Amino acid sequence: MTSPLSGVSASGGPGCHGRIDRPPRDRDLADPALPPAVLVAVHDDAPPGVVRELCAGAEEQGVPTALLGATATGADAAGRHAASESRLEVGVGVGVDGAVVVRHALVPDAVLALDAGAATHDLRVLGGDAARIVAGLPLRMVLGQAE
Repeated sequence: MTSPLSGVSASGGPGCHGRIDRPPRDRDLADPALPPAVLVAVHDDAPPGVVRELCAGAEEQGVPTALLGATATGADAAGRHAASESRLEVGVGVGVDGAVVVRHALVPDAVLALDAGAATHDLRVLGGDAARIVAGLPLRMVLGQAE
């Protein structure tokens, strides 16, 4: 299995700014030199197709993404970390099993979530909804079901 954070798939797709892989002590994601983006925290063993669809969905809404390596294996913990590191305060976590959670740094619970094995269309809608949170637009996903 190819890691979503290695090789060709490191870009995450056309709308992704690529991987942010500096050591945590040297990383300052609030650095103005880094473009504002929805951060997608991805475990190395996460399914690459999930990451590709999430990034494509955000790109369709005009909001860039950047990949952030995650040590957490669960989507919720990874999403919490991504949201806390993002200049836009929105992060997406992708678990080892392919589950996905969208979090906002100022909201205590997950905003949106999909279980592992979600349909490609639902993943793309979820990525778009992460971008729509940033833009202040209504979400298209309702209780884990895409409209």
